[in-house]
Amino acid sequence: MSLPRLLTRRHSSFVPRYAFPKYNIRKSDFKGHQMKALKKFEYLAPQLKMIIELRDIRAPLSTRNVLFDKILFSKKYDLERLIVYTKSDLMSHANSREYLKKLASWHDQMNEKFIIIDCRKVSDAKNLMDIINWSSKKTLEEGIPLPMGFRALVTGVPNLGKSTLVNSLRMLNADTYDPERIGRRKNIKVAKTGNVAGVTRSTSECIRISPSKSTQGVYLIDTPGIGLPGRASTDQRFLAQALCGCIKNNLIDPVILADFLLYTMNLQNCKHGEWYSSSTTNPTNDIDEVLNRLKSLKDLRKDDTAIALKWVNEWSKNGRDIVFDVEMLLSPDEFSYKDYVVQELKKLSDFEINAASTIKRHGANRSVFQL
Repeated sequence: MSLPRLLTRRHSSFVPRYAFPKYNIRKSDFKGHQMKALKKFEYLAPQLKMIIELRDIRAPLSTRNVLFDKILFSKKYDLERLIVYTKSDLMSHANSREYLKKLASWHDQMNEKFIIIDCRKVSDAKNLMDIINWSSKKTLEEGIPLPMGFRALVTGVPNLGKSTLVNSLRMLNADTYDPERIGRRKNIKVAKTGNVAGVTRSTSECIRISPSKSTQGVYLIDTPGIGLPGRASTDQRFLAQALCGCIKNNLIDPVILADFLLYTMNLQNCKHGEWYSSSTTNPTNDIDEVLNRLKSLKDLRKDDTAIALKWVNEWSKNGRDIVFDVEMLLSPDEFSYKDYVVQELKKLSDFEINAASTIKRHGANRSVFQL
């Protein structure tokens, strides 16, 4: 990918790589239970009023799942879509203004609504709850009959905080809560959570998030993370998902992943000190050189794989103000979000999501799909 007119670096003589090397890596981790969840998603669509799609704020393209676009753009269902960017705690207020302006411009092209949150914060959960309640109230005012209540399905690629968000919204109506972090409450979780991809393996029952006395019940349905099939993925999309924690770290060589991290870092100016040792005074495109600099005295006996894995995990979990999708560094003249979405949909032109075939295989056990 050509990346002209990138940020002016402090070390003006350094030339970063404008294209990432081609490695022989897998491009997808699309599993059978994810396809099953996708089919159930389409089967449940007539019962739903809203799709809440989670994405990582650091990789808005790589954590976008075109499979959901294929269903929603078919116009078969009357569904409101709300895009929820997670990990807002990793994007500081000082650096987010220009970033948010670009995101807003992108979503305006597709007439998409979005919000940025930290799934664990009470105030953010309340803001999202207000949006859901407003949509539910709107259906009542328009006289739209919803005999099963207002239902929203929470979806996205793996490990973006879907179950954490479901728990946060559910606990807003609990009797007691921690005023700072919902995650510290003593209430029993209604959705299982974890720090690795693939904790949720099946679609949940309806989880009520509205007060019991509300005029119209509001329900959430938690789903397993759904990755991209190989035909809709690329090396860089898969690597960016891995840096976001959406892919289990044993699927990609840690040194290759560290090299991709280095590639993205060198295209950006670090807002907090250095990306790596001497990155501002002596930047390099050589991952072996970076790994040698990262070794401390106690790490001298560790191999490069262990050092790379440690470095990648630190940035994946705690790295601030870094972008894993390099398209975010391009101007509107160099990258069109709308054109990108159209091209991604073309890759799935013959990809079938047939819920009916799954129902036929289950035979009389239709309870698999009924909520």
